[in-house]
Amino acid sequence: MSTEVLKQTAVRNAISCIRSERRFPRQVFVGDWTDYLFFYPEVLFEARFVEVKNLLLKEENASVIAVVNLGNANNKTEEEPRAIFLDHDTTPKDYIAGLMGDGSPTSWMFLMDRYVCASDKGHWSIYCEKENDVAVLAVGEAVSRYTYSQLAKLLNAQSIRSVLMPGKGQLFDFQKLVPEWRSALTAEYQPSDR
Repeated sequence: MSTEVLKQTAVRNAISCIRSERRFPRQVFVGDWTDYLFFYPEVLFEARFVEVKNLLLKEENASVIAVVNLGNANNKTEEEPRAIFLDHDTTPKDYIAGLMGDGSPTSWMFLMDRYVCASDKGHWSIYCEKENDVAVLAVGEAVSRYTYSQLAKLLNAQSIRSVLMPGKGQLFDFQKLVPEWRSALTAEYQPSDR
């Protein structure tokens, strides 16, 4: 497949795995996922996300990952979504340069928008609401236990299963959420048995 086809497939996978009209704490994902790892959005916008990218591309034998800016609107528009693409050759410097753009306040580093991320294979997806300081990685059955544990470490993420445990250090801390949000996330993101 051509690079352009792979990029289009990654964007389609990202857009099709979420319900565009929904926001946290409701379930935003479509389909069956084995677990959800919650983390702070800044990880998605740092150079270290390239380590996550490398692990995911290798795990799936995928070619490209699309990070799609959904803006802050509730509904999809007919225009082509803005996306940044990461492949095997994307370096941390390249990724940060793409996020920074021209360095203006409208660069992805500063926008408080919603984002979705997936590969051309589609065995996982990330959804992020920067304004609410919450991001989540949905993993499918094709993601191995080893990769799952490595992703949790790289993202400083915690499974929704650990909602009653306070985060340690940089881990996502469910206890810092408003109780109504915490209850809703727990109800909406019940994972299947892993």
